[in-house]
Amino acid sequence: MNMAWNRVSQAPERRLSRQMEIQNAPVLGGTAPRHATRTAQKLASFALRWVSSVQSGSERRRYLDVGCGNGFITELLARSFDEAVGIDVEAARLEDFRAHAGNNSAVKVRLMSAAKIEFPSEFFAFITSFEVLEHVPDLDTTVREMVRVCRKGGVVVVSVPQVWFPFENHGVQMGNKMYARKIPLLPYIRPLHRKYSLARVFSSAEMDRLFLSNGMDLLGTSYATPQFERAGAQANAWERRFVFLRDMLNRCENIPGLRALVGVSMLKAYQKLL
Repeated sequence: MNMAWNRVSQAPERRLSRQMEIQNAPVLGGTAPRHATRTAQKLASFALRWVSSVQSGSERRRYLDVGCGNGFITELLARSFDEAVGIDVEAARLEDFRAHAGNNSAVKVRLMSAAKIEFPSEFFAFITSFEVLEHVPDLDTTVREMVRVCRKGGVVVVSVPQVWFPFENHGVQMGNKMYARKIPLLPYIRPLHRKYSLARVFSSAEMDRLFLSNGMDLLGTSYATPQFERAGAQANAWERRFVFLRDMLNRCENIPGLRALVGVSMLKAYQKLL
């Protein structure tokens, strides 16, 4: 497949694209700094909404974060479970996670691919994956693995870039050059987006097909608006020009009819059928 996110899936090209993304993308998921951010708190709050949906019984409540990065959100959610495991393919971020987890024996960190989760089937009661599925080389295999290790009645919560947000935030690759600026309207032209973008975007229907076809049931959908979150002291000159746009989009996030249009990230919760 002639897609940029396949072309850069191997090192060192993948490392370069990931570095560009972290430096230029909004603050999200495992790329967030250790201090609290509005978006990271929203992702965690959405996930916590579904913790009570997990049927616990006498089994230990185990939590898995797929693509945990530096573990900021993982640690926020881990407090609700008996055990927590964060997996990622980037060793440097896992070291940051370990440094902050300290002696917390309930939180474990593993260097592991999302396409081959090295745990038994139906091992975890709750699984999250924030801003990861858009990057994985093998999307179908990754989703199947997440569903496999989720026990019956367990919950999977994911966030991904959604197709109706009018800017491409992850940058593009054209030939041997990568461009990390926010590119307007590219997500609306799916053939061009698939060819040049460094990450996928998803519609709500596409996400539901992925998980429902693997034995999951939809619990709920929401949207997050982290775009231009760095505007302010940490923003670069280009981002500071858009402070007014950031504030306007954040207000639109509270209007039901506009959430799907302005939300850069789509949040989904699924439950594994009994």
